[in-house]
Amino acid sequence: MKNSLVKTMKSENALDKEGIDPELFDFAARFLQFHGAALEKEEADIEALIPDHLRALLNVPEHIRISGDSTGEEENANQYMLTYGAPILEQMIATAMQSIPLLGCRLEFDYVKNGGFQRLMDEQLTLYKAVASVESAADVKTEYAILTCRYIAQSDEQKEGLLSVAFNMETGAFVPAMVEQLDNCTGRIVFKNPEKIEPCSLSSIESNIEKNTRKLLEERLEPFRHSMNRRFKRDIKNMAEYYKSLETEMRNSLNNPVLSENGRADRQAKIDALPAELASKIDDLFKKYSIKIRLKPNAIMRIQTPAKKIVSKLSVGRWSRQFFLTYNPVTRAIDPPACHQCDKPITHIHFNADLEPVCFDCR
Repeated sequence: MKNSLVKTMKSENALDKEGIDPELFDFAARFLQFHGAALEKEEADIEALIPDHLRALLNVPEHIRISGDSTGEEENANQYMLTYGAPILEQMIATAMQSIPLLGCRLEFDYVKNGGFQRLMDEQLTLYKAVASVESAADVKTEYAILTCRYIAQSDEQKEGLLSVAFNMETGAFVPAMVEQLDNCTGRIVFKNPEKIEPCSLSSIESNIEKNTRKLLEERLEPFRHSMNRRFKRDIKNMAEYYKSLETEMRNSLNNPVLSENGRADRQAKIDALPAELASKIDDLFKKYSIKIRLKPNAIMRIQTPAKKIVSKLSVGRWSRQFFLTYNPVTRAIDPPACHQCDKPITHIHFNADLEPVCFDCR
């Protein structure tokens, strides 16, 4: 399930008997059709009539022939080779990546938990100066968004990878462990054409990505960070030893009888400047080994699933109100509510003056 969110291309060696990479061939055909081209596909070629807007985008004539046959024959005016690094393929990929791919599915379960929610709530959630008692649980359909994000960590080297995270689309709250549990989900997965995500919902989710993936990224990048720190310390040590030996050499040279007074004063000024020069070099090393991280959503899977809406009575002092929670059949747990102020998921819950759940830091 998780691996279906982002479909990576096969390597150049994964070619069929005609010398064509079938995934490249299929991608190009779907891209052209999506943008209104009329296609005629053969085993190793695509012949296409290109509409005006796509001609300008790809910088191609009206009629083109795309082939993956790398026989070395020179391309004519309307023939293009579909190989990795080919300009036409790079432009197709760049255009496709301008919008986030949206996938959709629904989960079907033979059984969804019907009771025991008070026990679950008591086990999973800690409420401070408050009491919540379950009043009812209703069958509902709820939706989650699985965002697969590409991260790039840049330092003296670069490391990149994919990170998938789940959000409740109703609340915008991050749902820890849901992505990992999808592979072991007991429900049936039925893929379908997804409905578009409302901009306001997507904006709420995107604003929460960085703050909720920070810990996951730190864990993922710990070996990379350790490697950069080790190099940083090694280079500082080597730099300090170099400047120490340089200072010793320069001080010894002050005793040279042939050195003039002006030369001696100039040499002493250079010695005095060594600590500042070393500090500047260390600052350059710090900048060199500092890690800058960029995170960008690459794909979204919209999942519709049955769930249970838990209605409980929340009492805080002499005040009370209804408190709603969601039982998630994928994680087989209650989704942690989001902090009313910072939106991070919380299991140790405080309440503000309006009886809204807040985390320890925002209480």
